[in-house]
Amino acid sequence: MAGLQYRGSDAQGGYLTNPRLSEKLRYALVPLMKFRQFVDIKEGWGMGKGDVLTFDKVSAIDTAGGTLVETNVMPENQFSMGRGTITLSEYGNSVPWTGKLQALQQVGDIGDAVSHVLKQDMATVLDKRCGINFKQSWVKYICKSSNSGNFETRAADATLASVASNLAKFNPTVYHIQECVDWLRRENIPPYDGEDYVGIFSVNALRGIYDDGAFQDAAKYGDPERLFAGEVGRIYNCRCVRETNYLVNTLGSSPGTNALGEGVVFGSETVMEGIAVPEELRQKIPTDFGRSKGLAWYSIEGWERVWKQSDTNQTEHIIHLTSAK
Repeated sequence: MAGLQYRGSDAQGGYLTNPRLSEKLRYALVPLMKFRQFVDIKEGWGMGKGDVLTFDKVSAIDTAGGTLVETNVMPENQFSMGRGTITLSEYGNSVPWTGKLQALQQVGDIGDAVSHVLKQDMATVLDKRCGINFKQSWVKYICKSSNSGNFETRAADATLASVASNLAKFNPTVYHIQECVDWLRRENIPPYDGEDYVGIFSVNALRGIYDDGAFQDAAKYGDPERLFAGEVGRIYNCRCVRETNYLVNTLGSSPGTNALGEGVVFGSETVMEGIAVPEELRQKIPTDFGRSKGLAWYSIEGWERVWKQSDTNQTEHIIHLTSAK
């Protein structure tokens, strides 16, 4: 494992790591992660914070300001402060190999191959854990036809009332995106980047949107350098991202109909990420006199939705677009 440095340790053990290599690995993960690029980072994260991190949530002011009367005192109003919690967990995976394999291989470096597969695994695992929180929104939009649907509010583990009687038989279309964006606007949910909302969709869900003529006409960019990873176009102030790792392609399918998929549409302040140990590569301390080697990725982190339906005077900032829970 050329280039890996040794981090000081006592005789009982330790691990080998290379901070520069770990930083390079995290940079390479960005294009592979569709959900994680949209999270907020918990400020002040680091070691020694315990297994639960808290973050503050600031509501809007309770009474809006207005015209003042010269002889009257300035009105005084308040906003509320809430707290969210993020449970931190260990994540990781490893690949072992033998000293003989490393000594006798004729082509390439076993470490390069291991780094590649670990990078793919890390992106898959961490982005999925992040995506779970997006999909747990209590606000569900159920596609009923190409130009109709309805909103339902259900706890993350509750069954949707519409599923049994109104099983969707249409892929999501531009109409459904418009419905979701309008709902976010009516709820005064700020756009993700100050201008546009974001939609992340599975392959099959995005196919229905992509085939819509309205999308083909509008999804053009003058600033491609600003595109998010996986972004394929923009419609009705919603930037559409294709996701292939976590979102399901078969929700809403039934015999004789197409698989419809699912997606999420959201504004700003959606999911908070808390980190105790950023993801890094760790090399196993060789054992059995150097005959047993290995490389792993490791991190301690967690995710949680910022705003929930249960928060006082607040609502979800994410819509789960689907035809099933």
